[in-house]
Amino acid sequence: MLRPIFMQTEYIFVYGTLRRACTTGAHQTYLANAEFVGSANVRGSLYRVSYYPALVLDDAAGWVLGEVYRLSSNEQLQRLDAYEECTYPSQPDQEYQRKQITVVTDKGTSLMAWIYSYQHPIAGLEKISSGDFLNP
Repeated sequence: MLRPIFMQTEYIFVYGTLRRACTTGAHQTYLANAEFVGSANVRGSLYRVSYYPALVLDDAAGWVLGEVYRLSSNEQLQRLDAYEECTYPSQPDQEYQRKQITVVTDKGTSLMAWIYSYQHPIAGLEKISSGDFLNP
């Protein structure tokens, strides 16, 4: 299997259990060596699956709040894939797919970042209307 080449600067947008203020401990485990860039937003809808959220990207929807990090290595991105139970490219039966999208930082700049978007049906899931998993 070929490993993706790690670009010099790779960013990731996180919106749920990987955020700094989330109490699951996932942030400390998976993003400890990543550089915090800032708060950011993407267009989409957020749903509660269980103790974690699901983001459905949608350019016509509201804003979902999250954080952007500069990753330290390809291995860090692979560990995040394992945490999200996601391969790249993703398989249809996986809950999430990793893809690159444009995110808007709190400083108003746009950048390309990886994101884990939900790819299962949302029927029966509670919508988080605030767009902020930590402040529903």
